[in-house]
Amino acid sequence: MKELILAVAAIVSCALGGTPFAPYSFDFTLEHAKSDLSTQQTEPSAEVQAKIQKLSSANPRERAEAACGLGELKATAAIPELVKILGDDAEIDYPICGERRNGGNVELSKTTPGELAAIALSRMGSAAIQPLVGALKSDAWQARANATFALGLIRDERSIEPLISVLRDPQWHVRAKASWSLGLVGDERAVEPLTLALKDSEWQVRSQAAWALGLKGDDRSVEALIVALSDQNAKVQSQAAWALGLKGDARAVEPLTVALRADGDKVRTQAAWALGLKGDSRAVSPLIAALNDPDAHVRSQAAWALGLKGDRRAVEPLRAALNDSDERVRKQAAWALRLRDH
Repeated sequence: MKELILAVAAIVSCALGGTPFAPYSFDFTLEHAKSDLSTQQTEPSAEVQAKIQKLSSANPRERAEAACGLGELKATAAIPELVKILGDDAEIDYPICGERRNGGNVELSKTTPGELAAIALSRMGSAAIQPLVGALKSDAWQARANATFALGLIRDERSIEPLISVLRDPQWHVRAKASWSLGLVGDERAVEPLTLALKDSEWQVRSQAAWALGLKGDDRSVEALIVALSDQNAKVQSQAAWALGLKGDARAVEPLTVALRADGDKVRTQAAWALGLKGDSRAVSPLIAALNDPDAHVRSQAAWALGLKGDRRAVEPLRAALNDSDERVRKQAAWALRLRDH
C-alpha cells in the first residue's frame, strides 16, 4: 500500500492538436479472460461482504476505509462496487488505514473515497483492468480521472491504447492523470501522443507530459521538449529540463545552457542538473557563470554539475565558491573539487 501512496506524490513533480488517434480496441486473450473469471467467482468472505456494505455508508471516511481494506484483501469480488465509487470526491484527511502521505505536503494531505477505490482496484491487478477501462467513459470526470490513475498503477500494456484515448478527455484533470499513467507504463506507443500533449491548453497537462516523456527511452520527443523549455509556464519549463537531462542527446545541450538564464530559479536549477548529466564540454562555461547566480539552489546545482565534468577550467571558480555565503554551495563546491582530485 505504501509504495502506491508514494507513487501519488510523483504526480506533483504534476485540446490536443494534430490528427486524432483511432478509438482504442481492447482485446483480452483467452488466458487473461479465464484468469479474471476465476478470481471473481470466489465466494466473498463475511469480512469482504461487510466492507462492501460500508462502501455505501453515509460517512465518507467509512467509505474510504472500506475501500482501503478491500484493496489490502485484494477482494476481487468487490470490483464492481469499487468502480461505482470512483467518482466519490468527498474530501477527507489522511491517515486512512494507518497510511500517511509523505513529506507533509499540504496538497497531498487530503484524499477521497474515489481515489482510495482506485488504489484498491490497482491492487486487484488484471482482474480490474476491463472494469477500469469501462469507467473511462463515466459521466463524472472524477471517476474517469481515478480510473486513469488506477490503470497507471497497474502498469499493464493492455491499458496503453485506452490511456492514449484519454489524452483527448475534455477535462484537464483526466488528461494530466493519463499523461502520468502513460509515463509509468514502459511502452513506446505513448511517445507521440505524449509529445502532442506538450501542446495541451493546460499547463498541468503539459508539465505531466514532459515528466512522462523523461521516463521514456526514446529520443523522438527531444525536439518537442526543447520547445517546451520556452513554455509560458515555469513549471513546464522545469519539467522539460528534467526530462532532457535524462535524454542522452546532444541536441539539448545548447537549449539547456540558454535555460540557465531563465527567469524562474527552479528552471535554472533544473537546467544545471540536466547539464551535469551531459558529457559535453560546451556546458562548462555556462555552468561556471551559474556559480554567480543570485539563487543559492542554482549555484549549488551548478557546482554539482561541474564536479561531474572534471574540467580544469572549473577548478578556480569552484575554489572561489568555497567562500560562498550559502553553506550548501560551499559543501557542493568542496565535493566537486574532491571528485576531481580522485
